[in-house]
Amino acid sequence: MKPPERSLVIALVVLGCLGVFAVYSSTRTETGASYAVRQAIWTGLGIAAMFAVSMIRVKTLSSLAPVAYFGAIVLLGLVLVIGKGPHGTRRWFDLGLMRFQPSEIAKIATILMVSRYLSDKGAIGQSLKSVLVVFAMVALPAALIVNEPDLGTALVFAFIALPMLYASGLDPLYLLFLVSPFFAIIAAGEIVAWVIFVILLVIVMVLRRFRTSLVALVFGMNFMLYSLAPRLWSSLAPYQRDRVLAFLHPDSYRHSAGFQIIQSQIAIGSGGFTGKGIFKGTQKALGLVPAQHTDFVFSLVGEEMGFIGGLAVLLLLGYVVTRIFGVARVVRNRFATFFCFGFGSLILIQVFVNIGMTLGLTPVTGLPLPFLSYGGSQTIIFWGTAGAVLAAHASKREY
Repeated sequence: MKPPERSLVIALVVLGCLGVFAVYSSTRTETGASYAVRQAIWTGLGIAAMFAVSMIRVKTLSSLAPVAYFGAIVLLGLVLVIGKGPHGTRRWFDLGLMRFQPSEIAKIATILMVSRYLSDKGAIGQSLKSVLVVFAMVALPAALIVNEPDLGTALVFAFIALPMLYASGLDPLYLLFLVSPFFAIIAAGEIVAWVIFVILLVIVMVLRRFRTSLVALVFGMNFMLYSLAPRLWSSLAPYQRDRVLAFLHPDSYRHSAGFQIIQSQIAIGSGGFTGKGIFKGTQKALGLVPAQHTDFVFSLVGEEMGFIGGLAVLLLLGYVVTRIFGVARVVRNRFATFFCFGFGSLILIQVFVNIGMTLGLTPVTGLPLPFLSYGGSQTIIFWGTAGAVLAAHASKREY
């Protein structure tokens, strides 16, 4: 194993060990070491999967992309029929020793499929058809996941597509113009924000002189979604609306949907610079931060290890993402380039959303913190995908 690969593996192993520790610290008073042992086993299986996948040739991974993608679609459809989940949702298959969440494998399968398509297309320039094909590839699994329902995970798929299209050479302003209808929903609640938004669209249109047909299509979509925004809001599940409102007005929901956000902020803030000490977190001990071993694991790091511990985790995750993007830059195979860029973007998105929600900067979505949060599916799949990055780096001179 070459030094760049070795340093990436070391950073991942350190993150995995921190994850096992955090799970143990957050659950030991209720369940002893059982959750930590499971996380350690899943991390071990993930490391084994990483080294196994690292032996696969990149061309083989490319050829398997359609199989992985359509297999994931079948699993997403199947989980809606026989799957289980909290509060009447259908998100995972109960396999006894662990729960398998097909949406986790769907993320990677979609990255594989989009990478395969973009590598076959070559430079897409300002091809509206190519962009729509990519959006369709992303929209299919996202739509199935919305029906679980799991809106947070579904939105991740949209954010995966955008950086991969950018990596394919698409003009950022062109891409912004195309996805602007989705931002129209966000601005729909405030007329001033909507007017500013439309003015910015006009400026982009003038700067790039887009085709009249494209301008008409995009503006039509913007006004349609603007008018449908109230209906889309009412179609959300009550708990989803509460999460958004709690994010915007946490104090008004401090005893309901905003409780978790406020207690997480207290936990992180109370850690100070060096933290309260290992196993000495009071918010954790009193059970004031629900799901602390899964979605809110960073709040435990902040409380017990303080600013230094939180910064160390961020630096490690940042290094992992940087190394993956570095592999994307040096490999000659276009499929490997897009795949590494997509996987690095996925980690970056989940880190931003997960840590953001523990700080009250993003709504609560249920997205795990990669390589640290408790969970069998996401742990094994993320580690295995890291093996594909190692495979790409090992064959970086191959086209």
